[in-house]
Amino acid sequence: MTTPTPRNVWQLIEMLSFALQRLFPSALAMALGGSHGNSRHDDQSDLDLVLVLPEGPLMEQARHVHESVLPLLKESVQIAGGPTWKEGFGCRSSVLCEDGFKVEVFVVTPDTLPLTERVLQWRVLWGASRFEPLRAAVARQLRPNRAIACAQFDVAYANLSVFRVLSRNKIFAARQVLTSLVAIALALRLFQLGRGYDPAVSTKRIGRDGLMADPQVLEIGDASARLGGDPSQLAAVLRSLRGQCWSMLRAVPALGETARVAQQALEALASAPDAWLPAWEDGLGEARPGGRSEVDAAHHLLKRDGLG
Repeated sequence: MTTPTPRNVWQLIEMLSFALQRLFPSALAMALGGSHGNSRHDDQSDLDLVLVLPEGPLMEQARHVHESVLPLLKESVQIAGGPTWKEGFGCRSSVLCEDGFKVEVFVVTPDTLPLTERVLQWRVLWGASRFEPLRAAVARQLRPNRAIACAQFDVAYANLSVFRVLSRNKIFAARQVLTSLVAIALALRLFQLGRGYDPAVSTKRIGRDGLMADPQVLEIGDASARLGGDPSQLAAVLRSLRGQCWSMLRAVPALGETARVAQQALEALASAPDAWLPAWEDGLGEARPGGRSEVDAAHHLLKRDGLG
């Protein structure tokens, strides 16, 4: 078996950069994101490129980019996917290569540029004069109060979603939403430590920033390690993660009056769906005395109606 020739990633970046600038002359800018953009890459890092196009039908423009990129990356073995919308990033086209290398091209427009700290770290390849005003606009919107409001909504939304799917016994859906709540909790911890609030990348940044031994991260990790449980245990995980999020939100220095009122509303809202769960659920992963299974509950209904 022959050893594959090491990739010259920077040569590939240069080729794609020039080609896309030529193929899309109306494009505003192109940037290098991910670990290559902030110089934290290694031999296993993917290549993430961001193409900023003028306002217009985003998905249609992204398809055109996708069709143009594929011939440039032709290899003996590859799998291509997209374009699809990836929340917090843009319209993504991906190419997976035989050796495990991955190239992703994200297409955004000025009005779909992610409002995250990541944008401030992108390395502009061309179009700086048009991109820098957009980057400055993103920076102006990254205020602490906005991050807090986003986090409060994220926690409330995930909380309601988990209770809803648990009440319908949709275990896998509950685990999926709880995984997103883990990312939210980790993003809040990073926010506490002075980073931007960004659940889309928080699970990666915890490891990258050397925070695996952080006490709060360990507590979040303990909750996430129990995501394989039954509905009662998943409800307990939800309350644990929710409580940790509340604690971090309450601890935000100089929390404004608007944020404090929203926090009170969040906590009131979060307790309402408790009634949706079966009567045996006490929130601690244990059955209440005298609790009944769903089979027993159905049997009692039949008895009540004179059918049992």
